[in-house]
Amino acid sequence: MSFKITTELVIKITLWILFWGLLASLSAPLMAATESAGRTSKSISFTKSGELEREKKDIQLEQADADIMGVLNQEGFRIESTMKSTIAVAHIFDSGYVAHNDVTIYDASTELISDFNGDGFYHRFSVSIDADTVFDTSYIYARLYLSFEGGPWNHYATSDNYHIHGDSELDTFVIETELADGFPLGYYDVRVEIYDADFDEWLLSYGPYDDASLSALPLEDSYYDDQMSVVAYPVETQVVVAGHGGSMSWGLLLAAVIGVFRRRDLGDEKDLLLKTSGN
Repeated sequence: MSFKITTELVIKITLWILFWGLLASLSAPLMAATESAGRTSKSISFTKSGELEREKKDIQLEQADADIMGVLNQEGFRIESTMKSTIAVAHIFDSGYVAHNDVTIYDASTELISDFNGDGFYHRFSVSIDADTVFDTSYIYARLYLSFEGGPWNHYATSDNYHIHGDSELDTFVIETELADGFPLGYYDVRVEIYDADFDEWLLSYGPYDDASLSALPLEDSYYDDQMSVVAYPVETQVVVAGHGGSMSWGLLLAAVIGVFRRRDLGDEKDLLLKTSGN
């Protein structure tokens, strides 16, 4: 069989090569960006005393900038929290003399908020922090980390800056987060790090060994949480029996039908035995 190369064929092959080359050049940056993105989350923060209604928080979270981070680090060890800083650096504020090691966390709590597919693992949750200071006022913010089933800590959110006042509970602030992508299903520990908002210096850390509410949160990102997992459970379905004012389950109905056919089979066997004995 002979194969004839024509000008038209050469043009078609050239256009085909150019098309796939252009497609590859356009998709390469997108693939690189996807690989480098790794994981994505969105967070908002607010004071407990000024907490918004759920609908308003939904809008704020939807409009929040996405935090795009590297691939979740799951291998290796993690450094546990240190309750108070050993750094004795001091600063002067209008309210008086404030030292880094004079800020503590009185309490922290977590809330699991949204689970699309009902598998018990949530893509949206919040962390509430009640930080205290021995002075009138301290100006702080929090950086939050997640540890996937005992692995290294991974930063996932940063709060706004907040003033805390003595040991007041009214200055408790909340960081609410939606894990969008890159967080596999599993149990996560939370670590809270408090920083001086004026000087951007670390003050203290607080984690699962300090507070059990920061331990073993069942989480997954919204991509996996949106995948429906159907589990079949035996269900007793009630069937109304017309004319009797009662009901029966499908199981009982099936048993009754099987009983009818069983009695018919027994009747056939009995007739066959009578005919055989008569012969």
